[in-house]
Amino acid sequence: MRLLRSSWLSVALLLASTQLAAAQTWAAGLTVASVDGGRAGSTAYRSSSQLAVSWTAPADTAHHYVLTLTDGVTGVASALDVTSTRVTVSGLKSSTPHTATLKACLDEGCTTSLDADAPASGQTEAEYWQVQGTGNSYGTATKIVSDGNTYGFGLPYGSWGGGLSGKVQLYYNPLGGTEKGIKIGEMSSGTLDSASSLSSYRPVSGFGLVQLCSVGGPGGAAPCVGDTVAASVTTTQPIPLDASMGGGVRLFFESMGTDRRTRVMYLDSRDGYVGRDFNAGAKTICNTLEDYSAGGGCAPTVVVGVQGDALAGTQGLGHARQFKIGYPTRTDWRWNGAPGTFMVITAEFEPPCSSAAFFNVAHAVWDGARWVVQADAAGCPKFLAEMQAPMPVHVGGTRYKMYFSHNAVGRGAMSNPLTDIKPLQVVYADGGVSGDPAAVDFEDWETVAQARDVHVLWPDGSLLNVTSESALDDYMIFMPTGSPSLQIMYANMSTPGTGLAPFIGMAVLVNP
Repeated sequence: MRLLRSSWLSVALLLASTQLAAAQTWAAGLTVASVDGGRAGSTAYRSSSQLAVSWTAPADTAHHYVLTLTDGVTGVASALDVTSTRVTVSGLKSSTPHTATLKACLDEGCTTSLDADAPASGQTEAEYWQVQGTGNSYGTATKIVSDGNTYGFGLPYGSWGGGLSGKVQLYYNPLGGTEKGIKIGEMSSGTLDSASSLSSYRPVSGFGLVQLCSVGGPGGAAPCVGDTVAASVTTTQPIPLDASMGGGVRLFFESMGTDRRTRVMYLDSRDGYVGRDFNAGAKTICNTLEDYSAGGGCAPTVVVGVQGDALAGTQGLGHARQFKIGYPTRTDWRWNGAPGTFMVITAEFEPPCSSAAFFNVAHAVWDGARWVVQADAAGCPKFLAEMQAPMPVHVGGTRYKMYFSHNAVGRGAMSNPLTDIKPLQVVYADGGVSGDPAAVDFEDWETVAQARDVHVLWPDGSLLNVTSESALDDYMIFMPTGSPSLQIMYANMSTPGTGLAPFIGMAVLVNP
């Protein structure tokens, strides 16, 4: 009898447990759907960064819901609290599957809750960018500045910019031999919230930095002589500084010195946020060896040097090229010098470090006083292989996406960027993945194997083939208003096989 009573009690407890478990779920009908993105010609594209999630409310009144989306590429989960039964989640990674799970909290502290009976899945679309202009060739694409050649970078001005507020100022390498280097362009008309206004600039002469010579560059260039690290200025990034950093514009740039080594360095503007005059002397332009040499008005400060440099030297680094600095531009384009700011660099190595000499991206972090290239246990720069021309874009918090040319050639010798097959791709980083959550470290980046393809359309809406897409280079990609609804790309564009000089063109993201 005691055995029978014990068995009956066990069965009762099991039934109660089963009923309790059933009561902890509800038939939510959870769904994940794509969202309208935009159109190019007659073709509609779904959003590359948004998904719509919906469900049916449980019979018990929910105080709020906790929606969790898990990234199908990295497995990282993120949760958000919502109060309605339908939400459009933004800021997601492109071309990425996501799995949604849902909890209904029956009280504010979620001490009592119900789980949706089943998860649901959906996927964001790949990014589609459309070249501006007409037709289906670079020959009919818009040239954003009449004498533009390469390295275009736009600086958006906020209310702090005085007369430039609401404008974008362009820094670029012009075609003209006597002005090659870093020239200034001003918007022809309009403001930074219009794609059409962002497609036209007027050249401004008499300012900026002039390239003295071209080491190993095009035939006919003047030979490099003298002693300066800034003989052949190229890629640039102007960064406005906030009041705590002294204000004005800090012009970071890449330059090869007369020693044939390439470094990253900067000059500060002498005209505040106007950002055109970088000569501490009487001139408003830097164009002589004396200007760039020690004691001259344009003697730069090196921030990423190469192996053997006494100042800012980096073990194993032979050249530092095509750099970009990542900081939270969605909130303010002025940089406050916060430790944890990062720089990505197209790096070339030399012994004792990697033999994969070309097209690697190294990662440096600002510690509040200097830029430190992150290194492995052997003291060599950590790097992502087969990346060229990285361009980080702030997407919110400590999250960034980074575009790059995937260049799998040239592992033993420098190749030709005009003819390499190097499709455009994108990876993502979140400072919360590893290390300091307030900073983006090397380990926070996805791997090259996890990169998503980025598609590019001609003005008529047709798709570029990989050869034409590979002719894009030196990207500058930004959200001029801070909103992802308007995303602009400036890039070198050239027609493969024609021998014609590249120009600076523009593309717009069709499906934010």
